[in-house]
Amino acid sequence: MSFGEILMYSVSFFGIFTSLYFLITLIENRNNLTNPKSKKKPTVTVIVPAYNEEHTIEKTIRSLLNLDYPKDKLDIIVVDDGSTDNTFKVAKKFASDQLTVIRKKNGGKATAMNLGIKMSTTDFIGCLDADSFVAPDALKKMVGYFNNKKVTAVTPSLKVHNAKTVLQKVQMIEYLIGVFLRKSFSLLGSIHVTPGPFTIYRKEFFKKYGGFDENNLTEDIEIALRIQSKNHMIENAMNASVYTVAPDNWNDLMKQRLRWYMGFIDNVAKYTRLFGKKHGNLGILIMPASLLSVALVVTMLLYVIFITTSNALKSLINMYNIDFDIWAMFSPNTDLFYLNFSTLAFIGIISISLGITIIWIAKKISEEDTSIKFPYLLFLSIYWIIFGYWWLLSIIYKILGKKVGWGHKSVKST
Repeated sequence: MSFGEILMYSVSFFGIFTSLYFLITLIENRNNLTNPKSKKKPTVTVIVPAYNEEHTIEKTIRSLLNLDYPKDKLDIIVVDDGSTDNTFKVAKKFASDQLTVIRKKNGGKATAMNLGIKMSTTDFIGCLDADSFVAPDALKKMVGYFNNKKVTAVTPSLKVHNAKTVLQKVQMIEYLIGVFLRKSFSLLGSIHVTPGPFTIYRKEFFKKYGGFDENNLTEDIEIALRIQSKNHMIENAMNASVYTVAPDNWNDLMKQRLRWYMGFIDNVAKYTRLFGKKHGNLGILIMPASLLSVALVVTMLLYVIFITTSNALKSLINMYNIDFDIWAMFSPNTDLFYLNFSTLAFIGIISISLGITIIWIAKKISEEDTSIKFPYLLFLSIYWIIFGYWWLLSIIYKILGKKVGWGHKSVKST
């Protein structure tokens, strides 16, 4: 069996195994998917960190003001992190006893969040990115999980708002798969990212262990891993819908993913103590599987590049009758596509069926009504390639010590 066949079967087996594992986990816990009702409505402050979001901040604020939640229990703090556009002016129109708008020198999202936490007087803290919008019933679907004193954070169902471009449609499927996975991870006690769009935290945790890391590329990963390291729980309300504006062009999407992935590398290195049986499913399954999935996809991409390049050079050499074949020195004897057709078809049918099932479950439970037929075809066609490319570039950036930024503020990955 060639290296290409081994690689192809390894990737396929890993994908099918993990998909089945998470699917079975959800099915086994199907009676535990209902959100617990809150014994009483706790006080909540939602902080909106904003930098140059004049085009979306109004809709973000209106979605918070329209929350189906007691007004005397809900505070909103908008923190303009040194915007150079009209973000502050637009937000200031909504200032009231319930909604406070403040301005500070630019320092990054974590500094804005920490300022909001210091100003808050409530028992719980929420974060909502200024390009995201919450469904009216989202908060009341989430707070019941805090009946359990061990629960420190609750994550929502994060989806793409109004996907129009090809890239946004691909992200829409990616986010729906994320909806499914985050619930599966919560059932396994293994959520390792608390998304900026509307995760709710117990304020007591910040008092005891400090606020968001202000020197971190991905503060939402860092705080989640810190919560896990303290053996606290993170839950997920699968039908508490929050919508975010996904990047609609390649450059913005590339910047976002470089920051996400390099931040993930930094935080995994920071919290290596989470690996191993001491932290249960997170340490022995989820985090190792995350790293293995990246390794397999990057290896597959590099292999395809190698085979494509070698075949192109061979054709060029034959075209000009050059009597020298450097590739004979390596004798790769590997052909990614030299696979038994019936086996490949069988693997493909299983993989596509699992993907459709996972997305259907995510749509149904999260109450999403957007059509996914065309976006799913796009996703199947190109996602693994761009996913591998993002990761390969992130690793290269990390090795070379290059900087990635968020907005106009660059942070060096350490």
